[in-house]
Amino acid sequence: MSETTYRNAAFEDIPQMLKLWQEFWPPQDSEDDLKRKIRKDPDLVCVAECDGRIVGTIIGGFDEWWAWIYRVAVHPEHQRQGIARRLFSEIHQRLAARGADAACLIASPSNEAMCDLLRKLGYQEKSDRRFSFVFQR
Repeated sequence: MSETTYRNAAFEDIPQMLKLWQEFWPPQDSEDDLKRKIRKDPDLVCVAECDGRIVGTIIGGFDEWWAWIYRVAVHPEHQRQGIARRLFSEIHQRLAARGADAACLIASPSNEAMCDLLRKLGYQEKSDRRFSFVFQR
């Protein structure tokens, strides 16, 4: 297998990113959403690439108060190779450079592999409740 490289996502990566995410979540993100994020925070949209194929993603968000991590995904054929750990390392460094002192994310308790990885990385489970609201477009 070829070497995996880590870099900022580019607009041309968007179709591959959306396809990768379908492995894990129902379609909910749009090409326009990703373009907007890449344009606004190019350093906070990271991909792992192997043989010209996007095999991993991670997105960070920071509003000067909270830092959040979204869309952590590694293609099933490339899991357990350290890609997620490297993506977390990349986004942690980038968020810290922006002034963040902690990061939050939401992971499904049923995703045992992700929860195990988060614990190994030093994340601690919180019991506060999370709510979400979807704006109608």
